[in-house]
Amino acid sequence: MNHLLKLGTMLLLAGWWPFCLPAQTLEWENVRRQVLQNHPVSRQADLFIQQADYAVLRAKGGFDPKAYVDYYTKNFKDKTYFQYTESGVKLPSFAGFEFKAAYNLASGYYLNSESTLPENGQASLGFTWSLGQGLLTDERRTVLRQAQISTQAASAERDLLRNDLLLDAAKAYWTWVVADNQYNIFNSALQQARIRHDALRESFRQGDKPAVDTIETYIQVQNRQLDVNFAAVDLQNAALGLQNFLWEEGQAAPRAVPTGNAVALENMATSTALADRESLLNAALSRHPELRLYQAKLQNLGAERRLKNEKRKPVLDVNYNILGAGWEFFPTATTNGVGVLGQDIKWGLNFSYPILNRKARGDWQITQVKIAQTELDLDQKRQTIRNKVQQYANDLDILRTQIVLYRDITEQYRRLLEAETEKFSQGESSIFLINTREQRWLDARIKYLKLLGEFQKTEAGLRWASGEY
Repeated sequence: MNHLLKLGTMLLLAGWWPFCLPAQTLEWENVRRQVLQNHPVSRQADLFIQQADYAVLRAKGGFDPKAYVDYYTKNFKDKTYFQYTESGVKLPSFAGFEFKAAYNLASGYYLNSESTLPENGQASLGFTWSLGQGLLTDERRTVLRQAQISTQAASAERDLLRNDLLLDAAKAYWTWVVADNQYNIFNSALQQARIRHDALRESFRQGDKPAVDTIETYIQVQNRQLDVNFAAVDLQNAALGLQNFLWEEGQAAPRAVPTGNAVALENMATSTALADRESLLNAALSRHPELRLYQAKLQNLGAERRLKNEKRKPVLDVNYNILGAGWEFFPTATTNGVGVLGQDIKWGLNFSYPILNRKARGDWQITQVKIAQTELDLDQKRQTIRNKVQQYANDLDILRTQIVLYRDITEQYRRLLEAETEKFSQGESSIFLINTREQRWLDARIKYLKLLGEFQKTEAGLRWASGEY
């Protein structure tokens, strides 16, 4: 009968350390890839890029050529007093020029003398050039520059959303892995408790063991069943939490988490693939999405400041137009070169300047304050990120130490259980002592398992803090 007991305890140890890997495991990299490709938040983040591209397209529309037609006429008592028609094309440029090509027609009994044109109309070619306010930049160029900056901000905002999303997904994934592993441990413990109870019950029937031993083992079976029930609920809830992230392409809802295919945490290494702390800090301060958002905001304010500074200048616009007789230009020109450009022309100047110019000066100062505030926010965010990376790195270091320590503790508890089992097989121990040793080993394994899960979550937190999504 001792042989049966020894066989049962050997099965217990063989079935517990280590337990086999599932046939097909759900790796974190597969979850990560699926989250980035299919999760609605990730797909929504991609729309920020599209929106920014469309904003650039809209801003470029401020430089689109424009065709126009102006037509005015007056008829009274069967007479056409006047009829004016101007049609043409205006072409803005990035250098502050606006080119214009037009054709004018005028007819009627009561034309203004200055509006009289050749009989077959008059073509004109010219430009308007802002030599004061608007020479270096203007609203159209500023809007385009800010739209181009918005693509950088959109990229940072997309990465920020994905970074937060992957942290949540990693926490849900490792919570599920711990719950699955914990369920497997408790379920294996339940099976071994049943084996031991059946062996003791058979031994009692043959008169080798007292009835109290069967009660002891039966209570142990019941306790293990309670552990399994609680672990099953934890696993179900963890699976539901992970399910929120397992979207597939073309599906309107995430798929259910397959059961029994979590990685075995006890077989995983605790060495991180992340760079050393100093390199990680430098990388975080150069690539973190939140810092890139602030940098884009500063660039946007810089473009606004240049425009506000331009508004402090006086308005000085020059317009120049060459006039033709019909489509023929310089019909009476007898000289060449620059002198020709002074004949058959229409030109003018437009100048204005507010005496105190308080509005423009106030707008510029307000933008200066906004830039100073944003720079202070950026300094604060840098410090926050630096400290957050340090905190997670410190947590990883202590967790790595704790895991090594608890791995050894768990191994020692296992050896104590093996020794107690061997003593029991020789009649020198009791079921109570075996159950006690087994419970301590089980508690140590569960705590060790949770430390491993916490290590993985902390590593994910370190990636999140450094902006490495």
